[in-house]
Amino acid sequence: MRGRAAAMRPDPAGPAIEEVTDLPALERLQPEWDALWQAVPDATPFQSPAWLIPWWRHVGDGALLALALREGGRLVGLLPFYRYARPEGTGRLLFPLGIATTDYLDALLLPSQAPALAALGRHLALRADADAWEWPQLRAGSALLALPVPAGWTEEVAAADPCPCLALPERLDALATRISAKTLRDLRTVRRRAEQAGMLDWTTEAAGIEAPFDALLRLHAARWATRGEGGVLADPAVQAMHRDALPALHRAGLLRFHVLRLDGEIVAVLYALVDPPGRAARRIYFYLSGFDPALERLSPGMLLVGQAVEAAMAEGCVVADFLRGRERYKYFWGAEDQPTFRRRLVPPCAAC
Repeated sequence: MRGRAAAMRPDPAGPAIEEVTDLPALERLQPEWDALWQAVPDATPFQSPAWLIPWWRHVGDGALLALALREGGRLVGLLPFYRYARPEGTGRLLFPLGIATTDYLDALLLPSQAPALAALGRHLALRADADAWEWPQLRAGSALLALPVPAGWTEEVAAADPCPCLALPERLDALATRISAKTLRDLRTVRRRAEQAGMLDWTTEAAGIEAPFDALLRLHAARWATRGEGGVLADPAVQAMHRDALPALHRAGLLRFHVLRLDGEIVAVLYALVDPPGRAARRIYFYLSGFDPALERLSPGMLLVGQAVEAAMAEGCVVADFLRGRERYKYFWGAEDQPTFRRRLVPPCAAC
């Protein structure tokens, strides 16, 4: 079935399910996928085709198996998976697209289609040909958490990395109700210190994406080099994925590069994504940052987060999501852990 989306209907009374098994078929699905993503009220930018198609082009390794759910010909659900065979020959796993570089993984399903989850699960059980389904970084309320366990299978659900989140007030003068007085004092102090160091300019890049991303690569690598490590952007395939994704994210209005310049030179970058306008409980997602380690005394990280929080409030965001990881700085801002979960499903023959 390589090279096409094949219509399957294991349950004659159920919805129409298509298997999308190669990149060209996935790319052809992009306009409908984007419309579905826009219509799912709690979908994050990480479920958008702008993010996941570049991920599969450059990072994915294995056999694509995305399930497209249709009702009357309309795309009403998408479960983007792939089968991965471990190099050591210890098993075949069914992963969601985006794993490892993506903080929230999930399917897309219109709320009216929740009853179709059982049929999708049965279809997967027949067609996935995997020793286990491994689905990490699922939020509470995730469609993949709600998918019924196929008959005879075993299930394990465990806590995954939490994502600290800061609830944002509607007005800047109310920030003190969410962020400690000490953190706000520290922010004022580091802003004064940075202004004394030279001509300071922090902006949200809107005109271009190449210069901020190139600076992020340089600064992120320099910071991690001080620890003797390469960082998450060291892999050329990951760099290629981001370069491919950024233009589409930018066109869709989902991308924010918060940039700090000192005397005209970029010295810190925060790479963030944001929910589209009009979405309820709109969030900004602080994905990745980099700064010149020689300027650590100026606290460029704090400067950028402060600027990004204020900018997010100005455009109507109500949550600043620091994404996975329990780094101390996130809690200085008053962020509180939001749980995510890892779900593992094993068929009867593999559980024996």
